[in-house]
Amino acid sequence: MAPESEEVSVPIVKMQAFGERLFLALGVPEAHARVTIETLIEADLRGVESHGVAHLADFYVRRMLRERINRTPRIQIVSDAPAAAVIDGDMGLGFVVAHRAIDLAMEKAQATGVGLVSVKNSTHYGAGFHYALKAARRDMIGISITTGGNIVVPPGAKRPVYGANVISVAAPTGKDFQYVLDGSTSVVAGGKLEIAARRGASIPEGWALDESGAPTTDPTVLSRGGGLLPLGGSPQMGAYKGFGLGIFADVMSGVLSGSGASLALPPTGAASHLLAAIRIDAFEPTREFVRHMDVMIDGLKAAERQHGVDEILIPGELEARLERQRRAEGDIPVHPAVIESLRTAAEKLNVPFDIR
Repeated sequence: MAPESEEVSVPIVKMQAFGERLFLALGVPEAHARVTIETLIEADLRGVESHGVAHLADFYVRRMLRERINRTPRIQIVSDAPAAAVIDGDMGLGFVVAHRAIDLAMEKAQATGVGLVSVKNSTHYGAGFHYALKAARRDMIGISITTGGNIVVPPGAKRPVYGANVISVAAPTGKDFQYVLDGSTSVVAGGKLEIAARRGASIPEGWALDESGAPTTDPTVLSRGGGLLPLGGSPQMGAYKGFGLGIFADVMSGVLSGSGASLALPPTGAASHLLAAIRIDAFEPTREFVRHMDVMIDGLKAAERQHGVDEILIPGELEARLERQRRAEGDIPVHPAVIESLRTAAEKLNVPFDIR
């Protein structure tokens, strides 16, 4: 793995402005450009490098140039009920439609206690935590589920068939962080292989199979028809749990929205989501919920630790610390290979490159 010194510090304000200019040069509406780059930067602020600005040029700009993402979508509600709705994203940027969906889910939760919004005809929406955390910051429990690219191999199969589907949940606490679960239902997200390839590193055996169905440590395996294993890896280590969770995500996002499961979606980057919000005070006073959360967290952190372990960390805690630190410093770390991809995109779109 490349040393930390290879990472380049880029000011957040410069990356925000540069990213917006890239999208505007593609004809993306200003509001869509702004929320997309804000969401990508938030991933880097919280240390989720696999879903941050590393994807800006080589994923989103490239897909727009190939007409796989609609630059000016007509996003609309196609089914509506007091606590539920379906949104058609018209193949626009997934960030835009997902933010709109969680906002609608929270609006419905305010009125009824619970809001669930299913999204069809969308595209990749980045890391799932953004939308769940948005609800948790408003004293709700947030849920974010999405289909992913069809790069996962079912237990016992040789080749990838279904999506690297993601389940995210967030809830408020009385601490200086929210509880945030954000995980692919595969062993790792595909972006982890991209990081390893950028840094010239191998991946651990148990993450992926090559195109013949054999275990591999090659991080470029997905480009040759290989696939990720379900969470758990092998059946002996619980792969059927990961497989089952992946199917659950397909049911709640792809099937419920009317798009179909991940394996039925077009191989051009289409995605389906479910965004949900639960208004805590519809069940119990928020202060009581927070108190119970804190009692649980305190008990977990008080567990006797193994030798060499300084602290038991709660999901979402480390990311919150990192975000506070990076916001205070005003920078995010970006790998040199990503910097070059952004420079190339800027040249192609005739956009000034000024993030260095």
